[in-house]
Amino acid sequence: MNDDDDLLAAELALGLIGDSAATSRRAQDGAFAARVAWWEDQFAGLTTPLAMEPSAQLWPRIAARIPQNDNAPTNVLWWKLTSGALAAVAAISLFMLAQRPQIELPPQPGAPAVASLAGETGSAMAISYDSATRRIALAPIALDPGKGDAELWVIPVGADKAVSLGVFDARKPSSHQLNPAQARLVAAGATFAVSLEQRGGSPTGQHVGPIVASGKMVET
Repeated sequence: MNDDDDLLAAELALGLIGDSAATSRRAQDGAFAARVAWWEDQFAGLTTPLAMEPSAQLWPRIAARIPQNDNAPTNVLWWKLTSGALAAVAAISLFMLAQRPQIELPPQPGAPAVASLAGETGSAMAISYDSATRRIALAPIALDPGKGDAELWVIPVGADKAVSLGVFDARKPSSHQLNPAQARLVAAGATFAVSLEQRGGSPTGQHVGPIVASGKMVET
């Protein structure tokens, strides 16, 4: 993915664009969907509504300062819209500036790797993994665990036995940090798979339910 792709993923995660083409790409492009999920995780603090609101007296005080020969209601509305827009732009700009060095740096060892998992009906989930932080992001696209749970498995390079990485919410993007033992299993070339298990996951240490999606991890 290049810088333009990354910026598009960030804008989609923030809800700044309603481009149907970008939404369709998220559903079809596993690497792009994983990057959108990563940005949603990063933007979680920015998109949380603020608990405090301006007092009811704030805007009347601003209106009182506007010259009498101006159209006061129009100016008050303009100030409201402008100040709100500037605050949002400032917050987003500061965050993007803080993140920009990560976007512009060329791929380095430990840069996020991705996996696109597909099943019989096509793309089912995208995965992004940052080995520097051991953080894995999951972006389900078309998974229905029914009354059970979806469980994620990894088969390390050169191994033939799957290791569980735990159950996850198959209905929305999520991310969590792997423990050191799990992180040692995740690298480019490893195979990921999703099985549908009973509530709480497989009780045997190996999948009991059907495998509904799988795919290999590749470096970005």
